[in-house]
Amino acid sequence: MFENLSNQRKLNLFFVFASVFLLCFIYLITKPDNSGDKFTIADIKLSIDGKVIKKVDVRKGLFLHVKISRPSKSDTIVFLGQNVDSLEIGDRIIKKGISPFFYILKEGTKPTKYIYTYISETTLDNEHFPKAWKDSCRSSWKEVMISKKEQEEK
Repeated sequence: MFENLSNQRKLNLFFVFASVFLLCFIYLITKPDNSGDKFTIADIKLSIDGKVIKKVDVRKGLFLHVKISRPSKSDTIVFLGQNVDSLEIGDRIIKKGISPFFYILKEGTKPTKYIYTYISETTLDNEHFPKAWKDSCRSSWKEVMISKKEQEEK
């Protein structure tokens, strides 16, 4: 089939096929899961410690984000969902890097605990979800779990 082609054309054809294969391979590796598992895992790994400097409405009139100021780092916008209603400018937000919870510290009061990331059963069952977190989800993180039944209702 390729006997009649010159060596240069064979080489060009090889590079075209190799490029297509490489692009497909890169796409398959980097494409996000439909369930959002990668994003959930990234959210749990996120560490936050800063003061609220602004409530941000990414969509007009819908306040689900806050802008926080962190020592020696640039200001950051963080998604907190409905929990933004509980915050005031100047409150401090703390989230440890291996927890689905965050805490709001208001001056003169005890810290208040909130859920930062809900974890679905499909995420928990994902082979890339860390084993230690799976154990925590079944014990101390029970309130952040969403069952398959609850997911279907949403």
